[in-house]
Amino acid sequence: MYRNIINDFANWYDQTKRKILYVKGAKGVGKTWAVRDFATAFFKQQCYINLAEDSACQDAIAGDSNLDLLLSQRFPFGDASDCIFIFDEVQAVPDCAEFFYAFRKNHPDYTICLIASSMEFTEFEYSHPDVFEIFRMRPMTFEEYMIASKAHPFIDAISKHKDTPLTNLEIGAITSMLREYLLVGGMPGVVHAYLKNRDLSIIRPMQEALLEDYVQLMKQTYPVALYQRCKRIFRSIPEQLARENKKFMYKSVDSNARSREYAEAAQALCNLGIARKLPRLTSGNLPLEEHVDYKSFELFFIDHGLLRAAYGLPMNEEIDVNDILAEKCGAIAEQFIFQELSSKIPYLYYWVSGATARVPFVYEGEDAPVPVDIRFVPNSKAQNIKTFRSKNSNTNIAVKVSFNQVSLDGDTLNIPAYGLWNM
Repeated sequence: MYRNIINDFANWYDQTKRKILYVKGAKGVGKTWAVRDFATAFFKQQCYINLAEDSACQDAIAGDSNLDLLLSQRFPFGDASDCIFIFDEVQAVPDCAEFFYAFRKNHPDYTICLIASSMEFTEFEYSHPDVFEIFRMRPMTFEEYMIASKAHPFIDAISKHKDTPLTNLEIGAITSMLREYLLVGGMPGVVHAYLKNRDLSIIRPMQEALLEDYVQLMKQTYPVALYQRCKRIFRSIPEQLARENKKFMYKSVDSNARSREYAEAAQALCNLGIARKLPRLTSGNLPLEEHVDYKSFELFFIDHGLLRAAYGLPMNEEIDVNDILAEKCGAIAEQFIFQELSSKIPYLYYWVSGATARVPFVYEGEDAPVPVDIRFVPNSKAQNIKTFRSKNSNTNIAVKVSFNQVSLDGDTLNIPAYGLWNM
């Protein structure tokens, strides 16, 4: 299945001096498939090594043997420029980035790709942007789901709907696909199984298996005490997202919770990529990053389909898309919109004003903050944006997500839920 990140890989390929391609993402988001599909199209040969399963390569990286010699013995290749060396599961080997930093210096003609089942970025990786080209990969967006569904005419229609309104027939077909996507989620393996069989009954067991895989991943990755706290937090996320006040509370996980210990566990889940933080914005003054309270945050799942599975919500063929988006006090809607927005916007925040108003998402526009309200969510109040504007007079445009077609109503831009990817 095609992934948009392949366009980024193609841009990296076109660079005169390629850096090390470094792809990070949670287990199960399709990293390996995307990289190998790209490599098949752009290189004559790909040399693939899974470091989690290859003790000889682990020894070479540890300095006990020669990786260059090992590669030449395993993969006879001629011109190195026609070959890409793919090292998967690099998070399984300590100091892997440092090793390949030095290795690349000694082999500038090698094209190297690293894949990590992790979203954690080390200080070393951040401090060497001249060597690593880092990409983050997440579950499939609705656009990618439509591409996988071979719905290109509807993708084109959404792309043009700012100028040409959609017909009722197009809206009906797109809404039907959105309903499927909300039930199935964006995990590539689950999407592939559904599109191949068109049978929702096989989907929930796959989603539940992924949730259990993530619990086992915590157990394999972290010491016992940290694993136990991670598991408690992970299982608490659905309950906390279903509240009207969605700020994550450690005391809701464990009445005896120590913030320091549970803060470490929350970050550990985010490092694995299976949970994501949305921090609180305290002011709309620019730059927004200077007005963020990182100790106050909402904690989201990796995927809306897995969130529905965690709730045990039914996989009903007849369920209406509006009913899905209203489930659990709008938790499914906010999870979905968070995923869609974050695929386009790198930094998102939420904003609250005491108990009077809550704006679920805010991002930094060209010269002003942009608040995003959701109008099909239960308890959504029309005055949320009005209150934000009153306290942040530099606000120009606000975004309202609904099922209405694209329109500009004064200083409010309406975007339909199915068109968020086309912002």
